[in-house]
Amino acid sequence: MSISSQLETFLAENCTNYEVVSHPYSERAANTARSACIPDRTMAKAVVLKDYNGYVMAVMPSRNRLMLAWLNMRLDRNLKLVQETTLQDLFPDCQPGAIPAMGIAYGMKTVWDDALNTVADIYIEGGNHRELIHMHRNEFQKLMFGQPHAAISCDIEEEQAYRTC
Repeated sequence: MSISSQLETFLAENCTNYEVVSHPYSERAANTARSACIPDRTMAKAVVLKDYNGYVMAVMPSRNRLMLAWLNMRLDRNLKLVQETTLQDLFPDCQPGAIPAMGIAYGMKTVWDDALNTVADIYIEGGNHRELIHMHRNEFQKLMFGQPHAAISCDIEEEQAYRTC
């Protein structure tokens, strides 16, 4: 099994220093972090959104929840979650549920969460359920240059604790 060909080409074209990390089969980014024995805050997940202006990928730590209303206000958009069935058309070289958190590799505007600035290493899906791409935060930031970033998500555990107060 190999990583997404489009992602691999994008990383090569940008002279990215990365490594492929194999792990036992897993689905969902948070489960993949556990399966690969990496901290879930270092595992970046992708959420694909769309409105009348096109597609946007939001990238955040796997344990976080997207703050969609805030993102829409910040970008002055009316983004909504994309149906799972549409994702296969957008990412034809990826297995369902293993979309790399690198929308720009697919020509898609990518908005990333500032929480990813707080970790030294970042892992993203490689396009399948058995391989991750591991890169240093500086490499990730280099790839995301020119893409908007802000606090677009919140930690699920912190959100739940706040709601019980």
